Order: sequence, then structure tokens, then C-alpha cells
Amino acid sequence: MTALLLNDATLLDGTGADPRQHVSLLAEDGRISKIAPAGSISAPDGARIIDCGGRVLMPGLSDAHVHFGLTAGSDHDAPESHVSYVLKVAENIRIALDEGFTTVRDAGGLDPAYAVAVAEGQIPGPRILPSGSFLTQTGGHGDQRHRWTDEPQHSLPGLVAHSEICDGVDAVRRAARTQIRRGATQVKLMASGGIMSPTDPIESLQFTVEEMAAAVHGAQAYGLYVMAHCHTTGAMENALAAGVRCIEHGSVMEERVARQMAQQDAYLVPTLVIIEILARAGGVPDFSRQKLDMVRGEMRTSLATARAAGVHIASGSDLLGPRQSRRASELAEKAKELGAMAAIVSATQTNARLFRMEDEIGTLEQGKLADLILVDGDPLADIAVLSDASRIVLVAQAGVVVKDRL
Repeated sequence: MTALLLNDATLLDGTGADPRQHVSLLAEDGRISKIAPAGSISAPDGARIIDCGGRVLMPGLSDAHVHFGLTAGSDHDAPESHVSYVLKVAENIRIALDEGFTTVRDAGGLDPAYAVAVAEGQIPGPRILPSGSFLTQTGGHGDQRHRWTDEPQHSLPGLVAHSEICDGVDAVRRAARTQIRRGATQVKLMASGGIMSPTDPIESLQFTVEEMAAAVHGAQAYGLYVMAHCHTTGAMENALAAGVRCIEHGSVMEERVARQMAQQDAYLVPTLVIIEILARAGGVPDFSRQKLDMVRGEMRTSLATARAAGVHIASGSDLLGPRQSRRASELAEKAKELGAMAAIVSATQTNARLFRMEDEIGTLEQGKLADLILVDGDPLADIAVLSDASRIVLVAQAGVVVKDRL
């Protein structure tokens, strides 16, 4: 592997520390071997040397809530071929890497085969931590059947991961084990109603504590964990009682739940940008629009409540559809509430801890994988630069340059 020397960068290391100007970074064998003042590192023979020109050097970004596999533009899209579906998924994956995301966690709907394809170099993309199929109850969020239809869609292992509809402790346990067998690195289940699902109120409580606990125990037996879709306080309380480690959305959170999350060392992945996208979109059904308006009015207050309680705040975008782009717009929305630095840390160091990969990624430190991006602009002054793929001028994964606009 060719060594990589990046000279004269402004280092934003992902820990929350102030930027350091005029820094050089050397990556060897895929890992960061030296970080020192510019001009003080000698390049090994054959190294690739890049002059950063003072641009901001950061850890590769990460997204803890992606849906690469949910490619439909709307519920009214005509059926498509499997070839068309695969091409759309691959394009979503490629776009994320081009935008500077070097690790992502799938939040359901992506078959683990795509993670393998990326790892083996068959398609370019970020490192993917797949969840496989959502686990949902009959009539829950993720059960997309019309009221007058009982026939569920079936997954095609190795290609398509549709929702797994399961009811009862044994069925949930079996479904969780099935996703793990197929390659899931965590299990995703639905604990509350959802905005876009057709039959469930947002405040509905989905899965019993005992059902969710079966998924948790099944995951923990493999050293894995469960993440749960929760919009409301009641759903979060049930999920935490079952041992769920990560709450997705957390839209309507009371102080007692935030304190409980902090006590249990649980993580919150707020998803702000998708709410703003849906709020501006046309064609949202009235039933969903009512749920959307309720969630939108509470989400930012809940984020402040979680922060005040000391909850770990991670970062996920929840983008949907084909050609998913401007993924870092989630950071711009989060920065409105937390500030730019905290938003960046949520998508670097905190996500790495959530993924249990803090020894490998998330910060630019000696010994870690050389997953990094070079930004033409100052994200602390204008975090929107991270949403513009043209301003992400260099991306490296494990020391290999995969994008170079210099």
C-alpha cells in the first residue's frame, strides 16, 4: 500500500478540540502513523504527497441512519425490475462516498450483501454496517400493506430486504436471529408509529417490552445490539426497558426519558433533515401530514432535552428515495441547535462510539484508520460546506485516495 503524506492542512480532528493550522499527516499501511507540524515529516520512498494548501482536514464523516435500499420516490412509483433497483442502491452508496461519508450504519431495508460488495471492492462506497430487514409487528411502522391486503412482500436474501412482520416473543427472536445469520451488524425494530406508514397513529406503541427484549437478547448473544424507531415517550420507555441501546428519532422526549437514556448509556440518533424535506414536499397524504406536523413541532425541543440530560447524541440523516444527496445537511440542521462543532463531533467521534469502532475511526489520531476528507472551506464558520460534494475535494479510506479533485 502506498504511503500518503498530506502537507500543510488545518486539522479538525473530530474530538471537539480547536483546529490546528499548518499540520501534516502521514498514513502508512492504511493507518495514521504521524501527525506533526507542516514540513517536519519526511515522506517515505514512493509516498504520494498532497499539498493541502491550508484546507481543513477532517475524519471521514459517518451517518448512523441511512436507507440506501429504500429507493422508491413515493408509494405510487410503478414496480421496477431488480436490475433497476440494484443500480439505484449502488448509486446511493456511491453518492455517499463522494460526499465524504466513509462509514454508515444502515437503519433497515438494505440487504447485507451490499455491505459485502463494498468491502470486496465490487462497488465504491462507504463502509456499511447493515441491519437487513426491519422488524415490525402486524400493522406497525414498516408494514406497508394496504388495509385490504394481507399478503406481505417477501425478502430475496442477497438482493432485497423487505420488512419482517413478526408477532410474539418467539417470532421476534427468530426474526432477529435471521437478520444476524444474513449478516446484520445490529438489529432494527419499530417501537412506535411512523410518519409515512399508512395505518398506524404516531403515538401507537409497537411490540411489547417482552418482544423487544427477545430481539435484544438475541443480538447480545452475538455481541450485537438493537436500535429502535421511537417517536414518542412511551415507545422510548418500552424500548429502554427492553434493553435497546440506540433510540432513532426520539422526536417527543420528556425529561424523565432523557435521564433514563443517560443512565443506561443509550444513544440518540435525531433525524432532523428528513423532517424538513418532507415538510417542503408535495404529495404527502393528509394522515401522514398530521403526524409530520406533530413531530416537526417537538423534535428540536426534544434534542435540547436530551443534550441537557447528557445523552450521547449521534448523527443520522434518514434520507429516502433514489439519488440520495446532500447527506451532510443533517449536520447543518443539528448545528442550529447544538453549534457546528458539536454537530461535527456527532458525525465523527460519537458515531464511532455508537458503532463500537472508536478504536478504528471517528477521529484523526495516530494508529487509527486513515479515513479522512479534505474540505475546501471552513465548516466551523459555515457548516453548509459539508453538504456540497464539490467542496469535499479529497476522500481517503484506510489511506487509499478514492476521490481527488485537487
